Amino acid sequence: MKGYPADPDPYPNYRWLRENAPACPMGGDTDADSTCFVTSYELVRTGLLDSRLSSDPRNAAGADPSAEAERSVLDTDPPDHGRMRRIVNPAFSLSAVDALRPRIARACRDAIAAFAGRGHADLMAEYGLVVPVAVIHEILGVPPEQRVDPAEFLDRFWWAGAAREPEPAAVEFVDAYVTRIIDYKRAHPGDDVTTALLRALDEGGLRDESELRGMVTAVLGAGHITTVPLVSAGVVRMLEHPEQLAKALAEPARWADVVDELLRHDSVIQVSTNRYALEDVVVGDVPVPKGGTVLMSFAAANRDPARFDDPDAFDMDRPRNGHLAFGHGTHFCLGAHLGRAEGEIALRTLFEALGDVRSAVPVEEIVWSFGPMLRGPAAIPVTFTPGEAS
Repeated sequence: MKGYPADPDPYPNYRWLRENAPACPMGGDTDADSTCFVTSYELVRTGLLDSRLSSDPRNAAGADPSAEAERSVLDTDPPDHGRMRRIVNPAFSLSAVDALRPRIARACRDAIAAFAGRGHADLMAEYGLVVPVAVIHEILGVPPEQRVDPAEFLDRFWWAGAAREPEPAAVEFVDAYVTRIIDYKRAHPGDDVTTALLRALDEGGLRDESELRGMVTAVLGAGHITTVPLVSAGVVRMLEHPEQLAKALAEPARWADVVDELLRHDSVIQVSTNRYALEDVVVGDVPVPKGGTVLMSFAAANRDPARFDDPDAFDMDRPRNGHLAFGHGTHFCLGAHLGRAEGEIALRTLFEALGDVRSAVPVEEIVWSFGPMLRGPAAIPVTFTPGEAS
C-alpha cells in the first residue's frame, strides 16, 4: 500500500468547534460553494433527519441535475434510496448476519493461522484488513481466486473515493474490478448480493447498468473501508485497556459492549457524506443557501459531553446512549448489523487465540491515519508467543 496521509488527533479541534461554533461556516468561492460543518450531537442528529438536506450531488450548487452518474443508496434520496435499499436489505438483516457468523469466524481463524507461528505481526495489515475484505467478498459471491490482494484492494478504494482528491488510476482500477465481478457473477450466479442485484436489473428493480455498477461499488467500498479501521481500532483499545479486555474474555457476551463503545469513542466514519440544501435553510445559526453543503461530524457528536458523560474515556461499561456512528434516519447504515458482528467476532477470536499479545511499541505511539473522512490505526505491530492457531 502507498499509505495514507497521517491524521493527527482531531478531537481537540472538534471540542473547540462544539464549544465555540457548533455550526461553523467554511468558506468557498461563492456563498453557494460554502460548507457548514456541524459538530454538536443535537445539531448532527437533527440534520440527519432533515428532509431539506439531500444526499444527491445533483442538488449541489452549480451541478447539472440531468448529469448521468453511477448512483447507489449512498447518494440518492427517497424514493430512489428506498427502492435500491430494499434489493440488498435481506442480505444485511440481523438474521442474515447471524447466519454469516460462522463464515466470519472462519475468516478470522484463517487470517490468524497465517501469522500465529511467527510470534509477531502487523495486526492492521494482516488481520484488521484481511478479515473485512474476505467477508465482503463472501457476501458479494466472489471466490478467493477472483479477488485482488487485500492491501491493493483497500488502497485503490481509498484513493478512488475517500481521499480528498480521487486519483484517476485508482478510479479506473475500481471500475475495472467492478466490471470483473459483475461479469463473473453473470456467468456464475449464486445466493449472494451481486446475483440479487443482477436479478433486480433484469426485473426492473434497478433502472440500468449504471445503477447496478453503483450498487456493487457501494457494497464493496462501504463493506470494507469502514470495518477495516473499526476492527483495527478495537485491537488498539483492547491493548490499551487490559482490564476491559479481561472483562470481555471472561464474559464473551460483553464483546457487544466493547464494540458499541468502540463505535462511539472511535467513530471510524468521521463525517457524513455531503448533504445539499434543497432550499435556503438555517443550521444552528448559520444560513445555508439552496445548493449549499452541510457536513456533519459523527466523531464530534459522539464525544459531545451534552450527551455522553466523560466522553473522551473508553468505557465498555458505559450505558448505551444513542451514538451516531451508523448515522441516523433514512441513511442509517445498511451494514450496521454486519459491522457489529465483524467487530465482535474478530476481536474475540484474536484475543482468545493470542493470549499474551502485546504492542511492540508504546500504544500512544501508534499512528492513526486514513483521513479525512475516516480514522483508524495505520499499523499495529505486536508480539506474542508463537503457536498454532486453534
